Amino acid sequence: MEGHLALKTPNLFKRLPALCAIMFGLGAGLEYVMCKTGFYNVTAVKEGQKVASEKAEEEEFWMRVKARRAAREAQVTIRSEEE
Repeated sequence: MEGHLALKTPNLFKRLPALCAIMFGLGAGLEYVMCKTGFYNVTAVKEGQKVASEKAEEEEFWMRVKARRAAREAQVTIRSEEE
């Protein structure tokens, strides 16, 4: 459309400070809520538990590997029977 009914292009430079202030306020509010609800503490505990379980699984895996190697070595070793 043309004339006084036409859509005007928004002036970004006029609206940018207000937009930045609103985004900053929303971010600060979200951060405040996350700190007050203990979100970061819960996340840290869950990550710690995940790392601990992965470490335990890895240790268990290597214990099984060592046991298999020892069993295989015992089968291959030539025993001298002295009677």
